[in-house]
Amino acid sequence: MGIIVNALAIVVGGLIGLVAKKGVSVKKFAIFGVSVSIISLVSFIENVFQVQERSLKGEYLYVLIFSLIVGYFIGDALKLDERVNSNSPKQKRNQAFSEASIFFIVGGLQISGPILLGVSGDSSLLYLKSAIDFPFAIMFGAVYGKGTILSAIPVAIIQLLIAVLAHCVGDIISTQMLVQLCSIGYVILFFSGINMITDKSRKISTVNMLPSILIIIIVNAVLSLLKG
Repeated sequence: MGIIVNALAIVVGGLIGLVAKKGVSVKKFAIFGVSVSIISLVSFIENVFQVQERSLKGEYLYVLIFSLIVGYFIGDALKLDERVNSNSPKQKRNQAFSEASIFFIVGGLQISGPILLGVSGDSSLLYLKSAIDFPFAIMFGAVYGKGTILSAIPVAIIQLLIAVLAHCVGDIISTQMLVQLCSIGYVILFFSGINMITDKSRKISTVNMLPSILIIIIVNAVLSLLKG
């Protein structure tokens, strides 16, 4: 039920944004980019760092940096950004779709919510995500248009896949891996917020960062085998 509610929140918010499109400008949307970046940065720090003797200690920092760099190079080599935002008559719609999809797909709640649903049947985190996504869906709908509404499809599909995977192999997903997955999601979300503020020529390809999520899983699997 939580997956359906989240998808509906994005669709309804996107529709409201389309109706209110004339009263919203890109400049007004920039404040949401600042908010997203701040929230993501704080969440990343809370996940990765611990206060020890009045200093911050990063427990998973090197793993995250390694995964982010390797994942980005893989995404760049596969030209993911170019494939998603190809030069075609639908380029603007594709750009809107990819920007909105990445925003709603990455982040801690997008990962932890479906896992909690798959393991215990609890949708509370997905309901929380829906409440957070709704106002942003309105802004995305106003600025980016119909692509926002379509982004609900990959969001729901990925949430369903994560929930099914968690239900089947919940014991394999360690707390450490979950924290790292959430953290890498916050990094990608941080740059999504930056992209809302900067002009097109300075945008950072968050699409190319997506393979980093897979690298995190691989690294944890390898480390687990080495320890075993």
